[in-house]
Amino acid sequence: MKLTPFLIAFLYLLIGVCWIVFSDSMLVTLAHRTGWAFAEHLQTVKGIGYVVVTAALLYVFIRKLHKQLSHAEEDYKRLFLENPQVLYVFDVQTFRFLEVNKATETQYGYTRDEFLRMTLLDIRPPEERNRFLALNHSIADKTIHFWGRWKHQRKDGQILIVEIYTHPVNFQGRDARLTYVRDVTAMVHAQEELADLENKLQAIINSTDDAIWAIDTHYRLVVFNQAFANIMQLKTGKTIQAGQTLWIPDYANIEQANRWMDAYSKAMAGEKVEFEETDVLQDGEKPRYAHVSMHPILNDQQKVIGVACILHDITSMKEQELRLKEALERYDLVTKATNDAIWDWDIPNNRVVFNEQFWQMFGYEPTEQGGQLWEENLHPDDKQRVLRGIQQALDEKQTIWADEYRLRCGDGKYKYVLDRAYILYDEHQRPVRMIGATQDIQLKKEYEQAILRQNEQLREIAYVSSHEVRGPASALMGLFTLLEEYLTAQKDLDYQELMPLIQQSLEQLDSVIHKIVDKTSRLMQ
Repeated sequence: MKLTPFLIAFLYLLIGVCWIVFSDSMLVTLAHRTGWAFAEHLQTVKGIGYVVVTAALLYVFIRKLHKQLSHAEEDYKRLFLENPQVLYVFDVQTFRFLEVNKATETQYGYTRDEFLRMTLLDIRPPEERNRFLALNHSIADKTIHFWGRWKHQRKDGQILIVEIYTHPVNFQGRDARLTYVRDVTAMVHAQEELADLENKLQAIINSTDDAIWAIDTHYRLVVFNQAFANIMQLKTGKTIQAGQTLWIPDYANIEQANRWMDAYSKAMAGEKVEFEETDVLQDGEKPRYAHVSMHPILNDQQKVIGVACILHDITSMKEQELRLKEALERYDLVTKATNDAIWDWDIPNNRVVFNEQFWQMFGYEPTEQGGQLWEENLHPDDKQRVLRGIQQALDEKQTIWADEYRLRCGDGKYKYVLDRAYILYDEHQRPVRMIGATQDIQLKKEYEQAILRQNEQLREIAYVSSHEVRGPASALMGLFTLLEEYLTAQKDLDYQELMPLIQQSLEQLDSVIHKIVDKTSRLMQ
């Protein structure tokens, strides 16, 4: 049983009353039996016995209460000293430490004896001491007080950021304050890092013209960039703020509003959503086109906690596509007269579309895998050169590409073609489209090959003229000279008259041979 002052007084009263009542009754009974004189002596003994008994009881009660107080004091002392929180007591007049617990020793690196020789100024960096001395009015406050956030210094010089709570106490007869110190260094650094990351995030998301925003599961804006704020300002005429519930525009076309709500709902269900949107932000403005993507945000348990959204303005690309489409339609009309094959390569999606003329030109059935069919049927001797040339044009940001190569037709024969293309790039200089025209030059190549064969024949004529014909002609000229000398020596007048005619014929023959050789030589150049 736990003794209290009230319980001790009550027990003392109860025992005293019982002693008096029962002892007096017992003395009256003895007086009748033995005589009053003997009872008077017992009255003295009874008084002495009462004092002895009550003194013994008081001793027992007080000793037990003292033990309880000692145990309580030890418990409270242990509660202070072994408390995992930093606690210390200081004198409000001198600022000296009066008592510190083990957690304080561990946090600051000083021993208890060192603390008892120090003041509160000794655990503060110099720049914080004047601020502390200005707290005289708070130190004298008799209530629990929050002193705010401070910098404290460990024995090894490390700076701690702490929050301080104090309460006035009387300790060892002195006015003192019991102080609780909460180390928030890690939290402050984490907050600073978080703020730094948020600043970097804002810098990153504001460095693009794309509208970026994120919402939580209650459709409240968590973060957004200036581009998104500008769009919402144009749509609503109001300035948006973080934490504000996202406003779904009241589109004149209800299907458009439903499309946005359906996209948000799918993203909230964990699905990645992408779609294209057309809208007019201001009256009188031409429509703008955008590509919207929504990505669910997952926590560590893979639970959706929000949606991150990006809106990319593709108005210029759409307008360019329309211009290209119109140009392609016009070009297609022109090429129908020239029988050129037109193709369109969507580079990001690696999809090639050919017009009808291509399939007719090469004898294939139309297929969705036209790009793969084209690559597989390139002539082995041309394939690497052609593919390397296209890649080089893309890498060097060229706008024009052209090459001649051979492509296998549906009947297995190869056909020479001249391919020319125009390359389109987006605003980031990434290739997005390649539009080309393929021209059948097989007849031209065959004509070139026929000319090459004729040139070869001319080479043979030149060779015959310069070697096989000129040789005998030169021999005849030599024989004519010998014959002329012989007839002159024989003085044969009849044959001498014929010699000039023969010489003239030989010279004419030699002149004709020279002309043939010269002309064939010029043709070969």
